[in-house]
Amino acid sequence: MRLSELSARGGVSVATVKYYLREGLLAPGTPVTARQSDYGEEHLRRLRLVRALLTVGGMTVQQARDVLAVADDPAFGRHERLGIATYMLPPHVEAPEETDPGRALWDEVHGEVRALLAELGWRVYEEAPALASLTRAVAAVRSLGYRGGTDVIRRYALALHPIAEEEYAAIEEYPVLDEAIEATVAYTTLYEPVLLALRRLAHEDVSARLHGAGPAAGPAARSLDTGESSSQDAISSS
Repeated sequence: MRLSELSARGGVSVATVKYYLREGLLAPGTPVTARQSDYGEEHLRRLRLVRALLTVGGMTVQQARDVLAVADDPAFGRHERLGIATYMLPPHVEAPEETDPGRALWDEVHGEVRALLAELGWRVYEEAPALASLTRAVAAVRSLGYRGGTDVIRRYALALHPIAEEEYAAIEEYPVLDEAIEATVAYTTLYEPVLLALRRLAHEDVSARLHGAGPAAGPAARSLDTGESSSQDAISSS
């Protein structure tokens, strides 16, 4: 396919494709003439992956290069190739400096989290960015006096692990590595807001049940509360 067709099928402008080519994110096509090259399906897959890394994943060009370098290196297995994409996704949290007043709490929480993951049998690297994010979050909760023990984290872990299993079962349906990495980025980035939104909706439901409240009043219920009758009521009474 020509550059224009690659652009159209990839959902990006020709200028963007040329930029990816200049930055080395996309391999050159096969020269046809002095000014034209031909591109194959592998270029389309890589184009979609690059687009996902930069736009959906919010990575820098250099981070995308790092992901692609690992993806193209046969020395790495599928686990490492998928994992590097997740590791490059924000946020990236650094441990406090040794002299920081919060460092003692960080170390305490980090040790507890690592012990819990070992107890659960989870196979994660010490340098996993999510481990640092979890440590910071739990340390912040605990510093404000809220419940932040490992019993709470354990319940979240046990609830989320089956979801992760289902998602990776879906990712395994993509045998082509570029597509699998793209799916990993999509599931990680796009579904995290879904989890957060469902948690808030669950909080609303639990609170309503605890306090004997019903769902938030819609327009029809508000009109009844103010003594107004809806058009449907008028029709029914006629």
